[in-house]
Amino acid sequence: MTTPTPDEIEVALKDLEADATTWTNAAADLRVAAAAAERQRLDPAVFSFAGPAAAAEYEALRAKLASRISQGVAGFAAIAAALRASAAAYAADEAAGVHRMQNIY
Repeated sequence: MTTPTPDEIEVALKDLEADATTWTNAAADLRVAAAAAERQRLDPAVFSFAGPAAAAEYEALRAKLASRISQGVAGFAAIAAALRASAAAYAADEAAGVHRMQNIY
């Protein structure tokens, strides 16, 4: 395995940031969907034709959907954070390696 060039490292770090931004944007999109799901609460009276069981089932489904979407937001945000942490750790390691090499010569 060859040692990556500085340009390859810079490109890899930019790619990690680009991927992190994609996940951050996806989390933002899901946040909008989660908020919409939260706003879909209905007064049980609108189910008067079907009875209270239908109202309870609707609310259970709506709450589960909102919860799952919120979990997706958290997951996407965690992926973005992990990518950014990886890029930061890699950059720090690279800087430390360059510093060590400069002190050798």
